[in-house]
Amino acid sequence: MERLKSFLITRLLLLLAAVMAAESVSRLLVQRFLLPYAALRVQYAGETDMHSFFSVLRVMQELGAASGAAGPWARLTVFFLLLVSVILFILPVALGVLWYAGHVVSRLDILDRQREKERAEADAQRNLLFSDFAHDLRTPIMTISGYAGALADGVVKDESQRQAYLETIRSKSEQMAGLISLLFDYTKLGSVNYHLQKEQTDLNELLRECVGEDYTDIEQAGMEFLAEIPDAPFCVQADRVQTARIFHNLIVNMIRHNPPGTSAAVSVKRLAGMELIAFADTGVRIEKSADELFMPFVKDDAARSGTSGSGLGLSIVKKITDMHGWEIGLEQPFGRYTKAFILRVPER
Repeated sequence: MERLKSFLITRLLLLLAAVMAAESVSRLLVQRFLLPYAALRVQYAGETDMHSFFSVLRVMQELGAASGAAGPWARLTVFFLLLVSVILFILPVALGVLWYAGHVVSRLDILDRQREKERAEADAQRNLLFSDFAHDLRTPIMTISGYAGALADGVVKDESQRQAYLETIRSKSEQMAGLISLLFDYTKLGSVNYHLQKEQTDLNELLRECVGEDYTDIEQAGMEFLAEIPDAPFCVQADRVQTARIFHNLIVNMIRHNPPGTSAAVSVKRLAGMELIAFADTGVRIEKSADELFMPFVKDDAARSGTSGSGLGLSIVKKITDMHGWEIGLEQPFGRYTKAFILRVPER
């Protein structure tokens, strides 16, 4: 809507300038050539030096009256000149209105087509999201159903095997709960009524807390990890809970999609009025583009084969960064690392 307002105002200003210029030219032609010639044809003795639109109309009226006593050709010439004068006065405004109306209609048609396209893309995206969500839920549900049926029918006699089946059911249930929780977070962030709870936040301190909470998982993944976080504070207005979710999701993404022995790092660099937070590793290069990777349920085939990720983590990261007015991107390579997700946070 703002684009439409700006477009209409710009075109209206151009129209006014063009009409005013055309009116000036038309008035000059009428005052200096057409009406003086008409006055000469009917031997009109009145004043023909006109300075305003109303004086032009007065002279036109008097010329029309004076032409009654002239010959037929002179009278016809005068009426023709007066008609041309009227047309010259009206034509710029009429053409300007038609031109402006055409532009408005054309712009509205373009906006309608854009809305239809966006609506179709949103419907397709929503259908794809539900389809992928159902696909990711189907596997654990079938596993739970099969194992629970085997236990209920008494097929499994060995106690250790029964415990293994129960552990699998519990694991798959937790996987389903985690996926549903992620989908809830994703849809909540996109709802109209949801707003960030911003407060003064030291990003460096919050990042240290998140790395500390995830450090056990990093060690268990067998990764060589380096944290380069400055002691100096970097304070911005941010939602602490959602910002921590960004950090946790990027660290989990780094753990989940890289093999043991991978070197990883979280490093912070301060530039003029901006802080860059890099989540880097030496794992497999990501083949998909950054735009594709941040879409829901998208997983990179080369870097993520055999993993259990939902494909929602990075899309949630993207939503939260956009809501804060920050930027998130993928760089390959990044120094000595294969790849890095870079979070760019302006100081203000």
